[in-house]
Order: sequence, then C-alpha cells, then structure tokens
Amino acid sequence: MASRSEQINTILGQLVTNNGNDINGAALISSDGILIGSRMSADVNADRMGAIAATMMGVTTRVVNDLKIGKANEAIVNAESGYLLVMPVAAQMILAIILRQHANLGMIRIEARETGRAIAELMTA
Repeated sequence: MASRSEQINTILGQLVTNNGNDINGAALISSDGILIGSRMSADVNADRMGAIAATMMGVTTRVVNDLKIGKANEAIVNAESGYLLVMPVAAQMILAIILRQHANLGMIRIEARETGRAIAELMTA
C-alpha cells in the first residue's frame, strides 16, 4: 500500500492531469506554510508557493472574520498571466493551485473541491 505522502501526490497529480494545460501546479500545504505534497512545473518553487499560499489563506481568514461574513471557502488572485486559487481542505491544510491565463476557472474550482474532499477523507482514514 502506498504511503500517505504518495497518495497525496497521486491525488494532486490527478488534479493536474485531468485539467490538461490549465493547471501549472498544485500543492497541499499546512496552515503554517510547510509543503506536504505537490505537483508543480519545474519553474515554480513549491516551498515558496507554500509559504505564499499559507499567508494568503491566513489574511483571507482574518478579513472574513473581521467582516463577520462567515468562513472563507477560497481565495483567488487574478493576475496578468494566470490565477492562484487557495482553499482550506482539511484541518490545518490548504490546497493551492496555479492556473494558466484563460483557464476554465469554474471547472477547476469544482475539481479543486473534489480534490479537497479526497484529501480530507485520506487524512481522516
């Protein structure tokens, strides 16, 4: 049987593979920015992205708490050349996905939620 780390990387790999050229990389990160698993293109520093994603999710959580608008489900940065999608997926874990420009954001958001559920199930098994 594959280790938990291998299973996480397989789940992330399926997310990247199932979305063709839309996804440039995906990572599972602890809420304190430690990389748990990733499937990144060679030009992305996964450790740096983990730290950035954790910071982004932390700020997003503070904003929604201050505004009293509930729990943060996701945060999306829309940039010139693509997107960064960050969402909590399990206790103290964050899924971060780098998308290319013109990616099908709606479909990837659906796939990201499914990936998050698969990771949460794995972590509670």
